Amino acid sequence: MVENFNKVQYYRSCLKNPQTQIRTCFVGGLKLNERLLTLIVTWILTPRGSNHSVLTKEDLVYIYCIMNKVKIIWIHIIKEHMQKSMRLSDYHYPYAVLISKFLLYFEVNLEDETSELVKSTLEVNNGSLSKMGFTKIKRKMGKKGW
Repeated sequence: MVENFNKVQYYRSCLKNPQTQIRTCFVGGLKLNERLLTLIVTWILTPRGSNHSVLTKEDLVYIYCIMNKVKIIWIHIIKEHMQKSMRLSDYHYPYAVLISKFLLYFEVNLEDETSELVKSTLEVNNGSLSKMGFTKIKRKMGKKGW
């Protein structure tokens, strides 16, 4: 992890309004880029079954590293998450598509392998997005349609 990482101090720096009182690290008050990274971290890279609108210290460290171009050994993090998903019911294992892309990228021969259709068990739905502070905005149509 990142040495001397202060969860509250970093969270405050990610807020749209840094003067906000902090009791819990909610996603809703974050700036747009940090909020989008949170979505990627908590739903895709290290998904969990618990509340996605509250950030853990781990989530904040990952966001910090991505935003500040600190190298992360994602292989280790994903491996660790895969192991947790076998032991703990709160962790999910959604890596089928990711692993398939790796195999295609590295041109692994899959000729004699069997495949199975993977059904999505974790979906990012409207309720999840609204809990994270995303809202639908209606825009007025201009001359060119935008």
